[in-house]
Amino acid sequence: MLAQRPQRMHGFEFGGPSPPADLDDQSTQLLPSIEVQEWLDADDSIPIVSPLYDDDVNEFAQDAEEFARGLDSLSIVRRSPAERRAEIFKLVDSYYQYAANKVHALRKSQGQLSRNLRRSYDTSSQDSMDLDDADNSPGLPGSAEILKKWELEAQTWDLLRRLLPLRYPNKTSLKPIRHDVTRFQSCSELWEEFLQTDPTAQERKAVLECLQTSADESRVDIDELVRDYQQRAERGDIIAYGWLHTRSAIKLQKNLNGWSGALDPNASDVVQKLRNGSNPLVTQLDPDVATRQNRKLQPQDEYFERAIWLGCYELLRRGRSIAEIRDWCVERTEVWRAVSMSAMPLSKDESEGRFSCDPLSMLLWRRTCFALARQGGTDDFERAVYGVLSGDIPSVEKICEDWDDFVFAHYNALLRTQFDAYLMKRSPQDSTATITQSFPAFNAVQFHGDAASVGERLVKSLETNAKTSAEAKTPMKTLQAAILSNSLDQYTYELGLALGNLANKDNVSALIPRFGSPDQDIDDTKFVQPTDHSGLRVLVHVYLILSNLEELQGGMQKELPERLKVQENVVSAYVTTLRLTGLTDIMPLYCRQMQGDRAFFTLSRNVISVTDQQEREILLRLMEKLDMDIAEFVRYQPRSLLEQHPLQDDQQPAFGRFTVVSNEPPTLKYGRPLKPDFLGEPPENLSDVDEHLIQSLEWFLLVDGLWHELFHYGTAIYKRFLKQFNLHAARALSERIRCAEIFKRKAGIIYDDDEDASWFDEVRASAAAGSLEDNGIGPEEVAAAQNFFEMECLIRTLDSMETVASSELLAQDPTEQVGRDFWSNVGREVKRIKSFMQPILNNWLMESIEEDEDFAYLRDAYLPETIIGYVSVLHFAGTTLTRDNLLECMELASVIAKKDADVAAVIMKAGRMKELVEGFANCSKALAISSNDKKGPGGINSKRMMREHGWTRELWSVKK
Repeated sequence: MLAQRPQRMHGFEFGGPSPPADLDDQSTQLLPSIEVQEWLDADDSIPIVSPLYDDDVNEFAQDAEEFARGLDSLSIVRRSPAERRAEIFKLVDSYYQYAANKVHALRKSQGQLSRNLRRSYDTSSQDSMDLDDADNSPGLPGSAEILKKWELEAQTWDLLRRLLPLRYPNKTSLKPIRHDVTRFQSCSELWEEFLQTDPTAQERKAVLECLQTSADESRVDIDELVRDYQQRAERGDIIAYGWLHTRSAIKLQKNLNGWSGALDPNASDVVQKLRNGSNPLVTQLDPDVATRQNRKLQPQDEYFERAIWLGCYELLRRGRSIAEIRDWCVERTEVWRAVSMSAMPLSKDESEGRFSCDPLSMLLWRRTCFALARQGGTDDFERAVYGVLSGDIPSVEKICEDWDDFVFAHYNALLRTQFDAYLMKRSPQDSTATITQSFPAFNAVQFHGDAASVGERLVKSLETNAKTSAEAKTPMKTLQAAILSNSLDQYTYELGLALGNLANKDNVSALIPRFGSPDQDIDDTKFVQPTDHSGLRVLVHVYLILSNLEELQGGMQKELPERLKVQENVVSAYVTTLRLTGLTDIMPLYCRQMQGDRAFFTLSRNVISVTDQQEREILLRLMEKLDMDIAEFVRYQPRSLLEQHPLQDDQQPAFGRFTVVSNEPPTLKYGRPLKPDFLGEPPENLSDVDEHLIQSLEWFLLVDGLWHELFHYGTAIYKRFLKQFNLHAARALSERIRCAEIFKRKAGIIYDDDEDASWFDEVRASAAAGSLEDNGIGPEEVAAAQNFFEMECLIRTLDSMETVASSELLAQDPTEQVGRDFWSNVGREVKRIKSFMQPILNNWLMESIEEDEDFAYLRDAYLPETIIGYVSVLHFAGTTLTRDNLLECMELASVIAKKDADVAAVIMKAGRMKELVEGFANCSKALAISSNDKKGPGGINSKRMMREHGWTRELWSVKK
């Protein structure tokens, strides 16, 4: 579990308190979009600080932090499988509750208790237009879209929280015992037994309850919904007492014609006089009279009738209890309608009393409702009501408006058909045969065919249905379709393919690679786009929850098949989103969920933009709390970068690639001049690869140990830069990661002046004597650092040489006024050069732990030019600072001329010995005629040192 900490990295505190459940005051402003191309450049370095962040906490940041906080609870590994399973289900519940609270807060902020989405089936009336105007009243920009988004998310989590416990049950759960049929078993008891013994029925019931709950919470109030028809019925505020206008018409004709008693619909005078225009009116007022007599009601009463049946359908569609249905009908003096629905309304309220009729009555009731759905009724809503009750599909589909309605119609039919079959199995065969032979019923199971693929075929059919095609292809409905069809594994696989195709559309992405052929048949529009941050948040948590459950069930493959790598594109895309939105401290939690090296690869590429040391330390602590191997993470960064970006094999000849001195003829005063700015124009920024390589070494300084690994990769990176003659990158490395700083941070060995290269020889001597054992430093550790130190000395030498070259140019410019400070700076640079040249003149890169041919190439490329340049520096310093520099140049000649000197052979191999000798000759001439001794900082003022070297200035003085 992650540690609590007071500081925040762009908004997230692990282990901190959750936000209150009441989210009324939260911002509902849409998250500003990140451009697609910005997201596609996932491998590029993008600053952490995003323009998305201002004084107000960003909505996406709040959501991402809350979901991460919940996911963090699963990182506790010391739990039994049953406890982990329960924790996962609890997490899904918390995600649902969070989304539901968001929906509630948004509705409240918009001044509505339930979503005022107009869903009238006839929008031609003025009242309907008024309602539409009310719905479109001014509000927050995009508020309707935000509300719709959160409603879909809440519904998605609701589906998962209901279905996952059924699909991933505890294996130790006891199976219910089926009882023998007795005449005392009611349908309610059989229903409970049916659900307990049939997993498919449990899932379908759960889906129905989810759809009912969603409809009940998101649709317009039923009274508001039927108000349109109610007003067309021209009865004011009267919602009861049946067909008022038809009753009045019948009573009027009876009074006018002196009729009494029940009227004969076939009587000629009744046929002629009891009419509404060309339509004959019913002669009685019982509920099925219109069907029985094939006559019409008054138009106003037809609207009233439609309002009643619309209300009844909505009550069933929303899963209202039979008590609520009864109250609604009683209020309208239509209680018989509640009675007709009471046998099996399939309410979402599990606490209500179950139906108590006997099985045979239930079988007969269902078939009677089916007959009414197909052959009775005067209105589509009436037939749809009986279609819902009987488990019919065609009669219900006629009034379905959206994806949810169609799914409800099919799942309702399937569940009722299943229960019907169960009742027949549990009832006496002779009794059921009489009913089934006399009264048909719609068999939804047979209609759909293979039970194993019902869900998949259903959601596929909705993609081609004219009413639902567009909605079915939206990302969130595509996800819900995968949940229903239990094909989330295939869904996340195709989503990973789609993300890979998009990320690699223009450039190759290492973070989100493409798998398979580019022309594979994947409809990218059906999936969440990478710029939809909220959609990615939902998807990644769905995927991780399913992965954890599969792991508990033993379904995870351990060999990292390509399928799993494709699915992990979802996680990688979300981690990239976190980086782009500044939520870097959440990234380790999600990278931890990935398998193998990809976890470190994804994290290492996304933390590249984290340059603050404190933020890096926080990330490492978070990783440690998550049981991630931080040492391996640090090692992985340079290793993977070097493997991902290898050097080209077309290596150029070493000699002549790098030059320090110019081709101008030498002068007596300054010798052979150095090239100004010979390192080249410094770039504004290093290349991404170079910058990432240097940053990868900086992480080593934050982790204990890894001494040998740090110098191994540091040496490899230095060698890479030098082989490429990428001296600006090498200089950046020497400035940001000094060898002396490594000894200080990792071994506690402190030297005040790292510009004196002799500190390394002192460490070497102390390690050989064993006096640094308490610091963990022995001869092997010093040997591991030697090549790194030697290449650092070369770069620092060249850097100071370039400064001296610029100073030499200024000194020769008559328009420039140079004073004491100028020459003091020159003296300091010369002193640095002398110090850093000592390791270069003494077996530079000739001693290493592992034999490396590249070192010979580097010696050939750099040693001749650097030594010749050193001679020019000493000549310039000798004639401008102090003659002692000329004496040192003469000493350099003797050092190179020694038999065991290693540099002479390299200079001879390069064919540069003549230039070197000429340089020494020029120095000797300058020394012979020079009498000026400024004794600047770059000279040797110690008489003791001169005696040790056997030097004397008088030897070179020319006396007249």
